[in-house]
Amino acid sequence: MHKIYTVVTLFTLCSGIFALTGEEIIDRVDNKQVVNSMSYEATMTISMGDQVREKSFQGYARGEENAYMEFTVPVRDKGTRFLKLGDEMWMYIPSVEKATKIAGHMLRQSLMGSDFSYDDFTENERLGDLYDIEITGTDTVDGRPCHVLDLIAKVDEVTYYRRKVWITKDDYSPVKSELYARSGKLMKEFIVLETRTIGPYNFPVHVRMVSKLRQNTFTELLFHAIELDVVIPPGVFTKAHLERK
Repeated sequence: MHKIYTVVTLFTLCSGIFALTGEEIIDRVDNKQVVNSMSYEATMTISMGDQVREKSFQGYARGEENAYMEFTVPVRDKGTRFLKLGDEMWMYIPSVEKATKIAGHMLRQSLMGSDFSYDDFTENERLGDLYDIEITGTDTVDGRPCHVLDLIAKVDEVTYYRRKVWITKDDYSPVKSELYARSGKLMKEFIVLETRTIGPYNFPVHVRMVSKLRQNTFTELLFHAIELDVVIPPGVFTKAHLERK
């Protein structure tokens, strides 16, 4: 009996020693998902009841400061472009022929009629820098054991004050998030449908955003071509490129 007790005690002690903290789990997530730069082609499918709209676009991103996207399909959206420069976002519509600044609360509004906001789409920041983190339990999503973490904002400038996140135990990939306002209201649910290993990253290439503020609507985003940690062509992140004819 004494021998069995000793083995169990050692196992318990070792489990406590090697258990990761919430901060360490999110650090592993950030290391696998926050990229230095990227280029991509993507399709956004917006479902609103019986209506389905599909939009295609291409773009670039670098760090958390710079992002550029240009819509190619459908025809009515072709040539519509967006540019993020630090905290500023600009939109160019061919018929207007001049960039318009999107500022303040407008950044949290719908991007091209989708369930993604402008902030959602250009987000590329380390969660560990923005949130205090607590492990609240475990769960299973699609047969995969997950850590469940509660993230509360520790800085003022965040899109969502609180996030509840499900992280897989085997490879530390987020598979689901609930996104809350400061009031406690659930605003959106973010679901990762497919993750692809690209170099050192586990990148979500197929995701779904579900708005909890609108009825019977969701948007899926699918990356068809994506390259990570690439050299961005010179001049992409400029207003001159945004407003080119």
